[in-house]
Amino acid sequence: MNKDKSQQTGNFILILVAMGLGVLAGIMFADTGSRYRHAGNSTLHDKMDEVMELVESDYVDLVDTDSLSERLLAVMLAELDPHSTYLSARETERTNEMMRGTFEGVGLLLHREGDTTYVGQVIDGGPSDGIGIQAGDMIVNVDGERVSGVDMPADSVVARLRGPRRSKVTVEVNRNGKPLTFTIQRGIIDHKTLPYAAMLDDTTGYIMLTSFSSTSHDEFRDALQRLKGRGMRHLIFDLRGNGGGSLASAIGIAGELLPKGSLIVYTQGAHSRRNDVKARSGGLFTSGRVTVMIDESSASASEVVSGALQDNDRATIVGRRSFGKGLVQTDFELSDGSSVLLTTARYYTPSGRCIQRPYSNGTDEYYRSYMQQLVDEAYADSATAAINDSTPYYTVGGRTVYGGGGITPDIILTYRKDPTFVYYNKLASAGIINAVAFDQVKKNAARLTAQYPNADAFCRGFVTTNGMIDEIVRRGEQKGIARDDHSLQKQRRLMATMVKAYIGQALYNDEVFYRIYRDEDEDLKRILKK
Repeated sequence: MNKDKSQQTGNFILILVAMGLGVLAGIMFADTGSRYRHAGNSTLHDKMDEVMELVESDYVDLVDTDSLSERLLAVMLAELDPHSTYLSARETERTNEMMRGTFEGVGLLLHREGDTTYVGQVIDGGPSDGIGIQAGDMIVNVDGERVSGVDMPADSVVARLRGPRRSKVTVEVNRNGKPLTFTIQRGIIDHKTLPYAAMLDDTTGYIMLTSFSSTSHDEFRDALQRLKGRGMRHLIFDLRGNGGGSLASAIGIAGELLPKGSLIVYTQGAHSRRNDVKARSGGLFTSGRVTVMIDESSASASEVVSGALQDNDRATIVGRRSFGKGLVQTDFELSDGSSVLLTTARYYTPSGRCIQRPYSNGTDEYYRSYMQQLVDEAYADSATAAINDSTPYYTVGGRTVYGGGGITPDIILTYRKDPTFVYYNKLASAGIINAVAFDQVKKNAARLTAQYPNADAFCRGFVTTNGMIDEIVRRGEQKGIARDDHSLQKQRRLMATMVKAYIGQALYNDEVFYRIYRDEDEDLKRILKK
């Protein structure tokens, strides 16, 4: 799982690709329990049925009308706005799992190389933890069926491993040529959305949140309590790359940082009256200093939180303008288990700014303008944000803020313009740095975990070798990435840090990745210097 969060020039196209996935994965659910209610123009329904019957009876080729119907639904909803969408029954279940923050399975994250599947990480506390299976094991058979070397799609391997809790599955693996068999009893796996929280110095705490699920508020509150107990007076809340999720969790998290009665967000639509949501009493950190980090991949729930804190003059927002996804999708479940996520309202920050970027010129222009934003930011010579809506809005304290879609930070952090990052980015984008790191896991997991029995020992003691860096360069040349000695000299430390972070993540957990990477996080270092 690639979690390289370096913000250097050259990554903005990759961010666009990630954002296309992140916005879809980060859809807010205003009412996850709502049910589909049939109502509409019977003439339209009759016409659609008539056309489908003609296709089924007279079209030149045989057609899977069920599949065709699903594609037609998706096209129809896409004509409304960029975020109304149709989800199949399988997609609906996956989305619901993401929102719940839990799923049933064996507790393994998989790593795919060609047609071969490896154990990428054993989830802490999951069903596979402590039974002997380890990161780097090649999964050969699942319940006697071969899954590697037979061109089986990755999602098919996942489907065979997953199943209801308390059921069992037999997994045969190959570890450095040695066959091993494990019987795993499936269970409930918690998907943590808060991978890292720590004190950066005596008074500064840091919390990273990667998405908003039903468990995120509790995770955030627990982290706040721990950091407050260690003397935190300044919180840095990292929402970079967070594509959104549960509105309820976003409201709960904002409420931990805002005084009672503060307006967090309001929604309004043609068929729904204005609905104000305010902070309740009992927030854990309502008076200390807060800094929120956002970027172009921060969307929906991330924008609700950052907009609420900015408009209430409760936090300094730092980074780059967020995506601008402020449409409320209500989940209407259909009779076959599929669902329609239909936009029913818009989100507005307390000052009245609409979070949603304009989309009146169609979905293609909607995403094209986003790409243009990334290009403009990457090549900007100054840290001044372009204002695409000159209408002034005012915070609780009277500061002027602007709308136009997304949240514009109070302090803009431009991309670093260092040409030596180009070589590094080519290697990272080709997956070479991660691949070399995982090769170490495959070959040496047992030795490494014996040498470093816990994450603390690994973080203190492991050192990326020159041989690993040389292997990255060699593989780059094999893929047509010419060696650049000047760039290599400048970015060797970053490269070594990322190798160590990926190895630590596979052997231990996600927390280790961010713990190691934070020393190379240029945006975070800039904030700490202020």
